[in-house]
Amino acid sequence: MNKTESEKLIKDRSCLNLLIKIDECIPTPNPSNSAKCKLVFNLDDAKPCVDVKNGGVLSSVTGKNIALLGEVGLSANRVVLEGGAVLGPIFTVDSSVQLSYITTGNGRVVIVGLSGKVVLDTKVEEGELFFVPKFFPQVYGGLSGGEKSIWEAASPSILEASLNMTPDLTKSFKSKIANGSVIAPPSTG
Repeated sequence: MNKTESEKLIKDRSCLNLLIKIDECIPTPNPSNSAKCKLVFNLDDAKPCVDVKNGGVLSSVTGKNIALLGEVGLSANRVVLEGGAVLGPIFTVDSSVQLSYITTGNGRVVIVGLSGKVVLDTKVEEGELFFVPKFFPQVYGGLSGGEKSIWEAASPSILEASLNMTPDLTKSFKSKIANGSVIAPPSTG
């Protein structure tokens, strides 16, 4: 570019817009299928990581599905719960902050602070967004389970004290975590 063209571009602030509406008569290139495969992942159609009858489903997308996510350190989960179902607690051992958006329906979120005291216990509704600070456990959904789970390793007395659980609920919870189940359907009793 010459100096005149550069000055015109700098003075024209419309080039700073992040979203631009393009007139329908302007031809645009069709996205290539190979580019779509590298950058698009449909969580609605994905095979669930967890599928519990009468409980719900959990689907995930990570750097394994889209390389770019791994490079920037992001992942996404889609959780669909049936009425009355509960997801086991999430506790990340890394320093990630979790951001959650309620797309449909409503529910309840409980976030436990570092001292084991509840710092948030609230109803969440469609369109609401909330975040969970680093290292804070939350009850509404989760990926923890199996041998690598902090919940499996925790003693029953610690779980009962930190999450205000009864001994019976603790026993049931630990058995489900040991089996890798993070979604509990509503009780029938």
